Amino acid sequence: MGSCGRVLRKVIVPLCFCCVPFPRFASAQLISAAKGRVVDAVTGQAVKGISLTLQTSTDEGFSVATEVKSKTTSGQLGAFSLSGFNHPAKTVWDEIRSYWLAVNEGWEASGQEENSAEVRILYDPMSNRRGMPVGDARYFPLTVTFRQEGCSRVWAAACMHMTSSIDMVIPMIPVLDDVKECNRIGNEPLREKCRQLNTYRAAFVHVDFYVEVNKDKELCNAVDHADVSKTCLRQLDLYVANPALGYARPMKPQVNEPTPEGMFPDSIAGLPLMNNGHCGPQLEFDGRVECGAGYGTTAKQLVAVYFEQWPEGSNKPPEWSRVGNQTAVTREVRPGGKVLQYRGKSVSGVQRADGKFLQYEHSINSYVWYSGNTLVEVLFSEPIPEQEKFLSYYLGKFPSTSQ
Repeated sequence: MGSCGRVLRKVIVPLCFCCVPFPRFASAQLISAAKGRVVDAVTGQAVKGISLTLQTSTDEGFSVATEVKSKTTSGQLGAFSLSGFNHPAKTVWDEIRSYWLAVNEGWEASGQEENSAEVRILYDPMSNRRGMPVGDARYFPLTVTFRQEGCSRVWAAACMHMTSSIDMVIPMIPVLDDVKECNRIGNEPLREKCRQLNTYRAAFVHVDFYVEVNKDKELCNAVDHADVSKTCLRQLDLYVANPALGYARPMKPQVNEPTPEGMFPDSIAGLPLMNNGHCGPQLEFDGRVECGAGYGTTAKQLVAVYFEQWPEGSNKPPEWSRVGNQTAVTREVRPGGKVLQYRGKSVSGVQRADGKFLQYEHSINSYVWYSGNTLVEVLFSEPIPEQEKFLSYYLGKFPSTSQ
C-alpha cells in the first residue's frame, strides 16, 4: 500500500501543475425569455411604445460582435414579452459573452454591449446628433443587464441590473424640464439616476450665450464630480462649436463685438491701418473675444496686432500660449511694463506663372503681454524702423500687468 501511494503521488503532482490545457467542449446555451412591464419612474404609470431588444455579444477574432435576438414594443399596459433562444455554440470560442436588454434604443445592435445606452446619452443628450438613432425622446435610453457584477462597468445612471428576466418592472426615467421633479421618486438609487441624467441633459438646453454656457459648466460639474462630469464638459464644448455640422440645431446669428476706442487707430508711426481691423463675436464656451488688425502698405502687411479679451474671473492662458514655444521667449522690462519677446521664423510662398512654387522664410519678432484681462500681441513680420513707436503706442494704451 505504501509503495502504491508513493507511485500515485508521483503521477498526480505533475498533472496538477501541468500547463497544457485539457480539451473543452462547446455546449448549447439557453437564454431565458424576458417578460415584464415598462413604467414611468416618476408617476409609476405604464408606458406604451417603448422599444426593447434582447441582445447578445460573442467574441469574433479580436473584436466583439453584438446581435439582436428578439425585439418588441411595450403594449397598452406597458407589458412586453421577448422570446428566449437556444445558442448552439459550435466551438468554445463561440459561447455568448453576455446578454442584456436595450430599452428605448431602437432596433439595431449597437456594437457597444451594455454601455450602449450610456453612449447615446453622453454623446447625444438632446437627441439631435446627426446619424444617431433616437427612440422615444420623452425618456432616456436604458440598458438592463443580467451580468453578475451588475452595472459596475458602465455609468450606473444609464444601467439597471436584474437578477431575473421574468416579471420585470423596468422604470423609465423621463426627460424633465425641472430636475427637482426627480424628488418625486421614492426609491433613492433611482432618484439619483434621475438627477444625474436630467442634470447632464440640462447642461445642453441653453447654449446660445456665454452667460448660459457658464451655468451649463456648473451643471456638468454637478453630475458626478468625476468622469461623467469631465465628459459633459468636453461634449458641451463640441456641442456649442458645431451647431449645424454635428447636430441638427439652428445656428445663432453671430454679432461682432464693438471695437474699443484706440485699439486700432487709422495709422501708427505713419503706417496706415489695413481694411481688417475688427473684433469678432464673443465665443459662447469661454467668453473670449478676439480682435485683430494689420498695418502696412497696400502691397504688404508689416505689423499684425492681436487681442484676446477674457471675462472677469476666467481661467486665462499664460502669455506664452500665444507663441507656443516657451523656450524661444525672453522677458523684457519696458516703460509700459513687462513683456514677453518671441523671436521665430515663418514661411510663405507664391506660385509663379510657370507653375514653380517659391518659398520664403521670414524672421518674426513678437511681443506679448497681459493688460488686465486682455492679452495683447504685436507681431512684426520683418524688422522695420517703426517698431519702437508701435510698441510704445500699445503699451501706452494697454499697460502691461504681466508679472
